[in-house]
Amino acid sequence: MIAIELNSTEDDFSTNITVNLITNRTGLFVTAVLEAFLTIILNLLLLGLCAIIPAQARNQLHIFYTFLAASDLINGIYLLLLSASFYFVNTSIFQYYNVCFSVVVMSSAGISTTGYLLLLLTAMKCFSIVCPLKSLRFITRNAAICLTSLVWSFSYVVNVVPSIAWAREKAFLLNEECSVKMVYHDKVKHFVNLGYVLSGLFVAGVVLFNSFILVKITKRNKVGVQENSKSNTDIGMRQYGKSTKDTSGKTKIQDIKSEKPHLKKNISLKDGNKYDFKKSKNFKAYLTVLMHVGIYTLCGFPLILIVANRDLYKYYYNDRSVRFGCILFLYLTSLINPILTVLRIPIFKKSLWKLCRKYVTKARS
Repeated sequence: MIAIELNSTEDDFSTNITVNLITNRTGLFVTAVLEAFLTIILNLLLLGLCAIIPAQARNQLHIFYTFLAASDLINGIYLLLLSASFYFVNTSIFQYYNVCFSVVVMSSAGISTTGYLLLLLTAMKCFSIVCPLKSLRFITRNAAICLTSLVWSFSYVVNVVPSIAWAREKAFLLNEECSVKMVYHDKVKHFVNLGYVLSGLFVAGVVLFNSFILVKITKRNKVGVQENSKSNTDIGMRQYGKSTKDTSGKTKIQDIKSEKPHLKKNISLKDGNKYDFKKSKNFKAYLTVLMHVGIYTLCGFPLILIVANRDLYKYYYNDRSVRFGCILFLYLTSLINPILTVLRIPIFKKSLWKLCRKYVTKARS
């Protein structure tokens, strides 16, 4: 660690403190750059898979995932800019307020867009499970494009417009770092409160939609078991009635016929109890969306925990490394999303294997 002399000039002080900060931030910077490049590469790959999928095979869900991949790709670019502003603190370009304002505000809007696109995916899966026929009628490809565009616009407007109103009016010092503190100055609390509101809306929406889904799945499973049990019982009684009408003296045949309905009844009841909506493709798609939402919530939990705790918030406010570490963890969701999408969505997985086989064949030939 480089010491700072008390009798140094102001320029020397700024230079020395910059070197000191860079020395402590190298590990975080390298991690952030690696995460950003992986995020960009993986989401470019996913967008490429979206492009090679035949038009007739594309449905509304693929449109949502295409927009999600585009949002995550932009988040990777934002993370590169944040990493540069975090490490190269003495670079003149990040000392311009408008540049710093754009980087900070747009990066917060980008991560909000990813969250609300996941909320939209949850809402669409809720609609398709609760009202399957109506979802086929109303959620068309054009509707999916319009909804995702609307959510995208909402996420940016709700972040940019208040930030313009909270923009710093007083002059800032040249040795200030490009961060939330530089952008909002004494109005950082407003920015934090905006985060609380957006996070609260996200959590409330996720809980509400998943509650509807769980209630519907529970009812559907119960109705399926009851209907199967009732129909199997009726079939058994009808067959038993037919067998008892035959009194031609063939007692062995009558006994066999009278026993078969009971066997069929037991087997059918057993099959009826196996009825489970959770084995359907619709539920598997919903489970994938739920995984995305869970990862997004998990990645944002450290930031919420630190900001909500009064003692930890002091470290968040005063230490740039703590703030950047929370952001770095939050942006992990944009790195994990394309991996989870390819692994869980069959058409993306098939397209990837097809592409790999194509290039392997070319390499061998």
